[in-house]
Amino acid sequence: MIKLELSGSDYYTLNMKNLIFVVFLLLFAQGACADTMQDSVSKIEANWVSTSETESTPERKNLFLQLADDITDVVVAFPTQAEPLILKSAILLTMAEDASSFVALGLVKQAKTLLAKAIDINPEARGGSALVTLGILYYKVPGWPLAFGDNDQAETYLRKALEVNPDGVTSNYFYAEFLLEQGKDDQAVSYLNRAIGATLDPKNRSFKIKVKHKAKAKAALASL
Repeated sequence: MIKLELSGSDYYTLNMKNLIFVVFLLLFAQGACADTMQDSVSKIEANWVSTSETESTPERKNLFLQLADDITDVVVAFPTQAEPLILKSAILLTMAEDASSFVALGLVKQAKTLLAKAIDINPEARGGSALVTLGILYYKVPGWPLAFGDNDQAETYLRKALEVNPDGVTSNYFYAEFLLEQGKDDQAVSYLNRAIGATLDPKNRSFKIKVKHKAKAKAALASL
C-alpha cells in the first residue's frame, strides 16, 4: 500500500497491489505483429516477469530501469505498433511498486499516457487489455488535484473494452467490479455472471489469471 503525501495534510492511498495485479492483464496474450518486434517484446517481457518475481532491492530497480530503456528502443523502432507501448506501461506500473509515493504516481501517469497511445493505434491489441487497464486506473487512482481519477472516464474505457471483448472474463469482471464500487449492485450481476460463464482455454498464456478473475466474480456474486 503506497500512501500519497503530496500536500501537507492531504493524504490519499493508492493501492499499488491492485495496480500491479492489473499489469498482468497487459501480458500473456498473443498479439499479431512483426516477427522481429515480437521477438524483442517477448524477450523483454520474459525478463520483466522474472525480475518482477524477485524481492525489492536496488538491483531490481536497476533491472527495471534497463528494461524500460530496452522497451523504449522497441517503441521508437516500431512507432505504429501498440504492443511495445502496452509492455512499457506494464514495466512502469511495476516500477511504481518500489517507488516513493510521489514518484509512483508519476509512473502511473506515464503508463496512462502510453496506454492511451496504444489505444489510439489499435484498441483491440492484446484483446483490448489496454482499454481494461486504463479504465481500472481511472477509478483506482485519486482524482483531481492529485491525480487523474475519473469515474466517467473509467466507465467509458471499461465499456469500450466490452465492445472489443464482450465475452471475456476480464472485461466483464472488471466492469462488474467498477459497478459494485459505484453501488450499482443490480447492474453488476449480469456482468459477474458473464465473467463466471466465460469459456477459458487452458492453453492460453493468461489462463491462470483468468481463473482468478472467475473466482473473484463468483465470490462477489455470492456476497450480494
